[in-house]
Amino acid sequence: MFFRTLALCTTFVLAACGGGHSESSPAPQLQKAADGAIGSGLAGVVLDHLTATGTTQALAGLRQVGSTAGIQAGDTFMIGSTTKAMTAALAGRLVERGTIAWSTTLAEALPDLAAGMLPAYRAVTLEQLLDHRGGLPAFTSGTDVARFQAYLQTTLAPLPTTLTGRERFFAAWLLAQDPPPDAMPGQTFLYSNAGYALAALMLETRTGRSFPDLFEQELAQPLGLQVSWTSADVSFKDRPVGHGGAKGRLAPLPPEEADVSLWLDVLRASGQGTTLAPDSYAAWVRWHLRALRGEPTPLAGAYLRRLQALKAGDYALGWIAADIDGRAVLFHNGADRGFSSLVVIDAQGRSASFGITNTEADDGSWALAILNQTLLDIERALPPK
Repeated sequence: MFFRTLALCTTFVLAACGGGHSESSPAPQLQKAADGAIGSGLAGVVLDHLTATGTTQALAGLRQVGSTAGIQAGDTFMIGSTTKAMTAALAGRLVERGTIAWSTTLAEALPDLAAGMLPAYRAVTLEQLLDHRGGLPAFTSGTDVARFQAYLQTTLAPLPTTLTGRERFFAAWLLAQDPPPDAMPGQTFLYSNAGYALAALMLETRTGRSFPDLFEQELAQPLGLQVSWTSADVSFKDRPVGHGGAKGRLAPLPPEEADVSLWLDVLRASGQGTTLAPDSYAAWVRWHLRALRGEPTPLAGAYLRRLQALKAGDYALGWIAADIDGRAVLFHNGADRGFSSLVVIDAQGRSASFGITNTEADDGSWALAILNQTLLDIERALPPK
């Protein structure tokens, strides 16, 4: 069986109105928030609050429900769809270098697949894919997954034996499928993990380098990040374990079958298996604070300018614009194989907060709702100065 599930988050939850600001010392406030999140049902959690002068972190909860091992500093987590901004930032660096353009189309970047593409997809651009306007299936779970699974089980064509082959095989199949109802490629916003997989394939084809290699050389090294990818068939040991289920009835998620895992790797650019420690994610967030304050950073201007132009409710390059009590922010959330994440960054670069947990709700909502409320409380208690 292929693609039992694709647990990448599509629910945007940050919202705030009313309320007011209070100020307290960051460390006690953050620890209180972390303990409260565990009391609300999360298995374990890490919270970080960043300002121009430093970072405060709080840990709470367990690596695995039913054990005694608590969350430790340096533990690694999977962050899911908050990876998308990293993929977009990588693309921005290549755009700024002239390797590819935001306006490069699927047909131009993937000429070997152009003949088999539906005409509606041929003019879809790199930028549109990264803004979820490619008109492609969401590929998170359910119908989209079942269609591809059925194709894999019935096709007479030999299945590829390499990741590169699987990426192109998936892309060729995807681009021959009709768009979802009411989706207009190039125009309609439709959140799509598959679109990010195609964007990554465009970058790979233009550079002749694999996505993990591009990520490491063009993003992780310049920004000082330690990022890896955990295949879905891996069993966790001596690190946080992903949990799923209803509140109060969490259970560790078992690994996927090996043949499932091989196909899930095709979606790495959208957040499948992205693994890092919170300190590394904090470094990623801090670069954004610096860039938004106008300081020089390795982040491409081609990427940053798009973020600065966003209005509340807009989506671009892995970020959503919103406001907290009238203050402009950027945010995104993610979920993958029993882990969830949420980040919010002040649009003027004054502060940021994020939370990562080894908990994913069975219905995709309650774990993120806890992170959402926790970060709203932190942002209100520790307003930027």
